[in-house]
Amino acid sequence: MQNFICLIYNHTYSKRLILLLFALFLASVAYSQRTRQSLEEQRRQVLREIEETNRLLRVTVKDQEQSASKLNLLNAQFEQYNRLISGINNEIAYTDRQINTMTNETKRDSAIIEQMKSEYVKLLVQSYKNRGQYNKLIYVLSAKDFNEAYRRMKYFQQYSDYSKKQVEEIKLKQEELAKAIEQLKAHKADNEQLRAERRRENANLQEVKRDLDHEISSLKSKEKELRKQLAEQQERDRKFQAEISRLISEEAKKQGTTAANLHERLTPEQRLISNNFRANRGKLPWPTERGIVTGKFGTSRHEVIQNIQVDNIGIHITTVANAEVRAVFDGEVTNVGGIPGVNMFVLVRHGNYFTVYLNLVDVTVKQGDKIKLKQSIGKVYTEKGVQTATLQFQIFEGANKQNPEQWLSKM
Repeated sequence: MQNFICLIYNHTYSKRLILLLFALFLASVAYSQRTRQSLEEQRRQVLREIEETNRLLRVTVKDQEQSASKLNLLNAQFEQYNRLISGINNEIAYTDRQINTMTNETKRDSAIIEQMKSEYVKLLVQSYKNRGQYNKLIYVLSAKDFNEAYRRMKYFQQYSDYSKKQVEEIKLKQEELAKAIEQLKAHKADNEQLRAERRRENANLQEVKRDLDHEISSLKSKEKELRKQLAEQQERDRKFQAEISRLISEEAKKQGTTAANLHERLTPEQRLISNNFRANRGKLPWPTERGIVTGKFGTSRHEVIQNIQVDNIGIHITTVANAEVRAVFDGEVTNVGGIPGVNMFVLVRHGNYFTVYLNLVDVTVKQGDKIKLKQSIGKVYTEKGVQTATLQFQIFEGANKQNPEQWLSKM
């Protein structure tokens, strides 16, 4: 009888262990699904960007004088394809890890189930051997006292219950394991699809690279003209940056402080707006309904002219001709002005933050206006007969330049 009791105890322990292992396995599967969904969403995001760039490239091809715009779009698309392939590589690596993990887990769980079945067989054999040695009633009545008799009755009851459930539990675990194996097969199939997609996107990347190299070669013949245009653009940018800094400093002076300490003098209403603006980092809507970033924030190497660095205090967004420009957050228009060569600009204050919209026409707001999220403030300047246009967009925290891409939502 002691062997019989030990077997029941060992079986109960094995059952709990298997339940724990399967719970951990299912939790791991749920986590992996969330992670995989995140990677897939990143891939869809880049594909949306590529689709938008292709749309802009199709209309740019019609414009004979838009080589610079086409170059910017091709350069953006080259970077997009690189990000796409990098993301696919991450998905493949992640799926490989999942396949290895699930393979090891299914092998381990299969071994545990086999052990559980083996122990159950031993239990049946032990029960068969003891069938003539003990009579249940005599065994119970031979107890020293009532408590011992009760315990012996419970042993028989546990054995009966356990015998009924054991086969069902083994069957259930086998079904769960079969589902896991099917999921493992699905992961392997997904991996093959990802590898095929990577091959296709690599081919697309090489095609974009050829177009980009061709465009750069064409523009190199105009390097002297490009250098002159770039120098003029850099001078306009320098003047505009100085003007924006002056305007922000004036706003700070109105509250008796400097731009660096502006946050200390905010009114309760301004502080609320400022806090809300900061809380929406990475969630702000785009200043144009559609578009692609073709000029990155900060310093970068010029694609055509050797040994030349381009410094942007904001980003350039290429969009369709005459696109409407919208406020990215509630705020107050603190200045509307114009600078030769860059058309109109609108400066909007959001507590301690400022957004700048540059290269506008048909401006519909004026200084002092309280504006709302996505309210139209004007249109992007578009050259006659051209199908694309570029908006310059900047964000400041006090006097500090911010990278707008880190504040805007994904497409």
